Amino acid sequence: MIYRIRQFWQALMPKISSKELNWALDILPSPAIPLFLAQSLAEQRHALDVTLDLWSASRNPNLLIAALLHDCGKSKNPLNVWERIYIVLLQRAPRKAWDFFLRCSPFFSSPLYTAEKHPTWGAELALNIGLDVEIVELILHHHSPKTREGLLLYEADNRH
Repeated sequence: MIYRIRQFWQALMPKISSKELNWALDILPSPAIPLFLAQSLAEQRHALDVTLDLWSASRNPNLLIAALLHDCGKSKNPLNVWERIYIVLLQRAPRKAWDFFLRCSPFFSSPLYTAEKHPTWGAELALNIGLDVEIVELILHHHSPKTREGLLLYEADNRH
């Protein structure tokens, strides 16, 4: 519960120091920088937290790049804090509830559609700028890991 309160506060008041931003930009290849910067400040903060978490487990550059960009697909349909809360709450509900709200008005379905499609959108964005196929795969499967690195990303993402 405390984790969710902290997460809510960080979503309301995200802060990134210039040192953190420069660290992230140093990790990213030049073509990927606009993808990172196109994310909302809250998504950038989350991506930094995930990447910092992974830093102690792996120095695999592709994993760190994927961590910084794993939610970049959300930039196609940015979510406000209330929509993010709605998604988190529905993730605990039975899949039937999720499917019901997907069939409702755009007010209810749009955030869920973004939650479901952002890995595909992010992978397409990464592929379009020529990022390594491992990065593209990590972004695509960050909710359903297929590799050891994917599992590391999945677990770090769920901690933040």
